[in-house]
Amino acid sequence: MEGTAKLATMPASETSGPPQVISIGLWRMGTASMAAAYDTIGLRPHHSLDMFDTPEQWALFEKAADATWPQGTASDGTALFTRAQWDDIYGQYGAVTEIGAAFAKQLVEAYPEAKVVVVRRDFDKWWPSFRDGVAAPVFSLQGTFLLYCVLPVIGNRGLAAMRKVLGGFFGANSLAGIERNAKETYDAHFESMKALVPPERLLEYRLGQGWEPLCSFLGKDIPDVEFPFINEADALRERQKREVQEVNAKALAKIRSWVPW
Repeated sequence: MEGTAKLATMPASETSGPPQVISIGLWRMGTASMAAAYDTIGLRPHHSLDMFDTPEQWALFEKAADATWPQGTASDGTALFTRAQWDDIYGQYGAVTEIGAAFAKQLVEAYPEAKVVVVRRDFDKWWPSFRDGVAAPVFSLQGTFLLYCVLPVIGNRGLAAMRKVLGGFFGANSLAGIERNAKETYDAHFESMKALVPPERLLEYRLGQGWEPLCSFLGKDIPDVEFPFINEADALRERQKREVQEVNAKALAKIRSWVPW
């Protein structure tokens, strides 16, 4: 992924959603490649790599996290997002990926017509990639500085939302806490999907299987192109670097506008 290319290449429209598929692989489980694959077969994908310039979506995810894990605990269900609220995020997308996996149970129930695709990496291979590429930057000293000193100046809730989503999903408020709970959370996430989703609505897909099982399951024609591969680690690093540069520049410009010269 070079530059600022989007994973979702098709425009939003009245017919680009709601979701036909919910892909419940977690961050760094081939989610960017799966998003590109959905895009190729005509399903507009939602992925957080496309959200760096849409702060309004981050604000909605922060609200969803607050409803799901109020004060860091599991909700009793009375204030969870409604279908209409999820439509504010996903109503014009045909495929849910990545960050949506943290809300998989709610989304599976909100969109009963959508099929569910499970993409899972071996825990021991996945955890270092997720820790170093996603969780550590979010809870780093630089992340804390951005959260409290830079992002409030420009009204960006992206990092706040990510801390709440990761903290709620893993039941922790620090990187060390996430690490302690990671294996148990990983196991529970995938086991809960088997219990919740009927077999005819569920596909366990492995990257490398190509188009046939995915397209057959979703009732789509097999494209005459290779299955996409996106180096998610490189794409995320590139976007994180660009985001830090842009928010710092925006915050500096905002501060300068307050200072009389």
